[in-house]
Amino acid sequence: MTTALTLKDLPPPPPGKSGWPWTVSSKVIPETMPDGSELPRLTIVTPSYNQGKFLEATIRSVLLQGYPNLEYIIIDGGSTDCSIEVIKRYEKYLFYWHSKKDKGQADAINQGLNKSSGKILGWINSDDVYVKGTFYKIIKAFQAHPNCVVVHGNRILINEIGEVTGWVSLPSFDPETGIYNVCSETAFWQRSAMNEVGLLNANLQFAIDLEFFSRLYKQGKFLKLDDYLGYFRCYSESKSSTIAHIGREEAVREWKQLFGSENRDGDLTQRKSFLQFLRLSAELIKQPRLIGLPYLSYRLLQLNRNS
Repeated sequence: MTTALTLKDLPPPPPGKSGWPWTVSSKVIPETMPDGSELPRLTIVTPSYNQGKFLEATIRSVLLQGYPNLEYIIIDGGSTDCSIEVIKRYEKYLFYWHSKKDKGQADAINQGLNKSSGKILGWINSDDVYVKGTFYKIIKAFQAHPNCVVVHGNRILINEIGEVTGWVSLPSFDPETGIYNVCSETAFWQRSAMNEVGLLNANLQFAIDLEFFSRLYKQGKFLKLDDYLGYFRCYSESKSSTIAHIGREEAVREWKQLFGSENRDGDLTQRKSFLQFLRLSAELIKQPRLIGLPYLSYRLLQLNRNS
């Protein structure tokens, strides 16, 4: 796809859906960078399996980024819900898609990466959503820092119905801390680096991103943006909730193999200081439209539901 899509190009949203990415789109990005150079091709891969109730939001958040040189690939693992119906609604905007049995999430992503041609790549799961304007921020960052192999950012937490329930703003990735803090729905990487380290480890169920991005870290510099780039959906049936123990075991094992030290991701949930509370609270004020108002609205609705 070499022409940026707008709302008028896509099918209308389902009844009752509004806001991003339903009735709001990103600004259309110029076809060249400010210095006159050509926009690099950007490939996004979505692995999908029986998450049709979330998939359309994911697809629209990719297509409505206003990015002209976009290559979007969906690899579905043979869904039996409404996923195929959703994909077919948008298939003319896709570079490639198929629906057939695979060996899991990493295998599906790898299949998509093998079909891709983008200079910059990313993947987003079929229940997550990109923040409006993410692609342009990423491309500008790569242009300003051409030696970086990965650019990533902060994440916003949403629930099953898309309400903002929290946010995660972490420091730059530094293995010396023993903590992994690259959120996959906010991370993009250079094909040249991937060519050196290889694809994702399809034998893993959970620590797929930790293992892959840690290998990339050994290849070159990472750049962490102080921007919110993706929405991560938290709900009871998500893989993060149902097999968290497997994720922990994999993370400890893979980290030890890669860096020879102990993984301390668990420390992130234990750091509850007053200074951290103030810093996180400041995000409500710094990001009123993106985080502040949606989060306060969610909390008020929660109070009403509980009462």
